[in-house]
Parts: sequence; structure tokens; C-alpha cells
Amino acid sequence: MSTETNTAATVEASPGAVVKLYDTVLLHINRAAQAASAGDYQTQFTEVMSATRIIDGLNRCLDMEKGGRTAVSLREMYEAVSRALLRSVGKVGGAEACQRLVGAVSETRDAWATIAGMPLLAAGNA
Repeated sequence: MSTETNTAATVEASPGAVVKLYDTVLLHINRAAQAASAGDYQTQFTEVMSATRIIDGLNRCLDMEKGGRTAVSLREMYEAVSRALLRSVGKVGGAEACQRLVGAVSETRDAWATIAGMPLLAAGNA
């Protein structure tokens, strides 16, 4: 079974799996911000690419017919976050851009955590 298929099946089966994917995205975005602050743009790029691959997988799992407006909103958010992450690489202010994205992704992560009955992120601990 491919990773894509496996991810899709896991997401369908468990909102908790979605939360774990968001947590991994947040980890990569935070690492990208740290790398950008240090001027290590190769590491920033690597971390951004890791985050965007997960986001792309989540995006491809959306059922646009059954998901209605929620699926459309999630797709728009996923695409906007991916674009912003890619634009941040190697730029002055890249670390700050990543930190702003942590806030946006954390809000959506916590919405999924509520659905899954999982703990919310503590403010500032994304």
C-alpha cells in the first residue's frame, strides 16, 4: 500500500490521526523558522518541503463532494499555507512568516483535536 493511500485510509478512520499529522506539520514549520533565524536556508527548505508534503497529502484526502464548505475552506487553507511556506524560504522575515503560519495551523489542529477528544495545544507551545 502506498504512503498516500495509507495516509488517506488513516485520516478517514481517525480524526486523531489528522491531529498527529498537524503536529508533525507544526514541528517542521517550527524547525524551518529556527533554521531561517540561523540563516540555514538549506535546512529551512528541507523542513518546508517536509511540511508541504504532509499538507499536500491532507489536501488530497479531502472529499470535496461530501465535505461541502468545510472541505473547500480546508483546501483553501492548505494551499495558502503551502504557498506561504514556500515563499518564506531564504527570505528576510522568513522566520517570522513561519511563526505566523504556526498560529494559523495550530487553530485548525485544535479544531481537529476537539473533534478527536484530544488535548488542545497550550498557548505558545505549538
